[in-house]
Amino acid sequence: MPRSPGEKCPAPTWYAEGTKRDAGGDEAMRVDAWTLRAVASELAAMLTGARIDPIIAPTPQAVAMVCYRDGQNRWLLLSAHPQLGRVHLLPAKPQKLVAEPSTFVMLLRKYVEGARIQAIRAVPWERIIEIDARLGGPEGQTVTLIAEIMGNLSNIILVDADRMILGALHHVSHAVNRYRVIFPGQPYLPPPPQTHTVAGVAVPRLLAPAITAASLSEALADEAPNGLLWKALVGHVAGLSPDIAQEVVCRAQGNPQTEIAAATPAPVAAALRDLAIRAERDDWQPTAIMNAEGAITDGALWPPCVGADRPQRPATSVNELLATLFAAREWGASIESASGDLRRTLKNARDRLTKKRTILQGELDALNAADRLRHEGEMLLAFATDIPEGATSFAVPDLGDGAPPLTITLDPQHTTIENANARFTRYHKMRRAAEAIPPQLAATEIALAQVAQLLTDLDLADTLADLAHVRAEVAEARLGAKERPDAAPKKKKPTGGKPQKGKTPPKPRLGGDPLRFTSPDGLVIYVGKNSHQNEYVTFDLGTGGDIWLHARGIPGAHAIIKTGGRPVPPTTLDFAASLAAWFSQSRTAGSVPIDYTEQRLVRHLKDGGPGMVTYSKEHTIPATPRDPASKG
Repeated sequence: MPRSPGEKCPAPTWYAEGTKRDAGGDEAMRVDAWTLRAVASELAAMLTGARIDPIIAPTPQAVAMVCYRDGQNRWLLLSAHPQLGRVHLLPAKPQKLVAEPSTFVMLLRKYVEGARIQAIRAVPWERIIEIDARLGGPEGQTVTLIAEIMGNLSNIILVDADRMILGALHHVSHAVNRYRVIFPGQPYLPPPPQTHTVAGVAVPRLLAPAITAASLSEALADEAPNGLLWKALVGHVAGLSPDIAQEVVCRAQGNPQTEIAAATPAPVAAALRDLAIRAERDDWQPTAIMNAEGAITDGALWPPCVGADRPQRPATSVNELLATLFAAREWGASIESASGDLRRTLKNARDRLTKKRTILQGELDALNAADRLRHEGEMLLAFATDIPEGATSFAVPDLGDGAPPLTITLDPQHTTIENANARFTRYHKMRRAAEAIPPQLAATEIALAQVAQLLTDLDLADTLADLAHVRAEVAEARLGAKERPDAAPKKKKPTGGKPQKGKTPPKPRLGGDPLRFTSPDGLVIYVGKNSHQNEYVTFDLGTGGDIWLHARGIPGAHAIIKTGGRPVPPTTLDFAASLAAWFSQSRTAGSVPIDYTEQRLVRHLKDGGPGMVTYSKEHTIPATPRDPASKG
């Protein structure tokens, strides 16, 4: 299961969160108290005695740490994400969305980095895992890292040996929660005890291992007879989630949707007690549940009764199940959350520019009528002596040129010559206006292309740093303003070819460093992931004889094959084309047409933004998008 500590998990761009699970929406194993108990049991067996080093923040809501034991590094993730909170091992080093460590991560590095894990436990029937770690020898300081997985209230808290809070991912003041203040220097208090109402009195919830038919009957006495039994169990039994409750009812009654009036308390209590005792004994049988295509979509702690007809197979561990089911979801959710305002800005700019283009095109089409005015004026002058004074119209005689009949409306208050001159005046005014519209239309088209590229850059962003680069480009282009200038201030742009000798290509001021790959033939390939990187790849890293690639007719990355003056092998060309396809708007397509040409034939688009180019003498090949994180 574990890979080398330097190997990274792929992080997709998108994560579309489903509807609520109870309503039949997106499937994923629920991280409840029972699941965390199973996770803690597995972690205790694998990580007790392990040395922690290093600690990172893969997302704003999570911390991850390497735990070294028995010659093996394992990455442990603790997430306090409000919808995706969990604790489990990762198959590889997680991708870091956070560029700079938070204050809490720095605190963990002070107290936990280099420490050895002394114990890992789950708080019984609570969604809490505690990890004891000691820094130094037997007399060293012991601290406890507490992961509370409680939806919007999820948190990660560090306490000392006296249970005094040293720090937390989320601080909670007295103004927010009078019962639990989570602040450095305050004593750690566990969440309030779970209670339920019996005969109008709030009492502690029933404990699953000790539940009896009598205690269950008493708890259900005040419930509506037509209510669902599993929902009542969730409200009366400590730590019971909807998943486990439905499994209990299914095992006891055969139907997880059994109503309270139709249920028999004795078998229900027995089924619940049996599962709880198995949980206390760490008698787990993790099961992967699959869809028709064989992909794992759900999981269970034991072979389930609920949905028993679904394809399923034994899983190696609960940790592995969670790692598979939640793979990259939090990364995608964090990116999507952070990019929401940026995406709205770009879409608003696109809508505004599209409307402007339509208006300009309509005005341009209307100006085509100017030629008719000129023709009418010429006809009036040609037949001026044939038009009586005070006439309201004039039918132009058939000139034998096949032109359709023409009747010209006249202003009787003016002479024929004045009517003709009025038409010439309007004609010249419209022609002057027509001359101004094409540049505006061209600038609008360029701006639309820039917005399309920025939206693709946003789609390709898989770190918060990538988002920051796109945000800087949007600010630079002033796309958030209501009115965008027709063209950005002109700057002298490179036009391809080799840079002057003795000059080192400058580092990009914006956009960060491009991606670097090595082809199967050993040639270096650079790929840009945003507009500034594209500019840098094409005009600073690329030289005249290098091969430049780009997806045909759609926004995407610029790629450069560094040829070193040698012919490019077909395998390298295919490899680079597949990368250009992956880092394009059509990465989900089966095949993407990729243009390639020599770098010297690539020119910067006049008045275009960063990375906007024209090129010539290109060849086109089909390419299958290649995820560089894949091993295939």
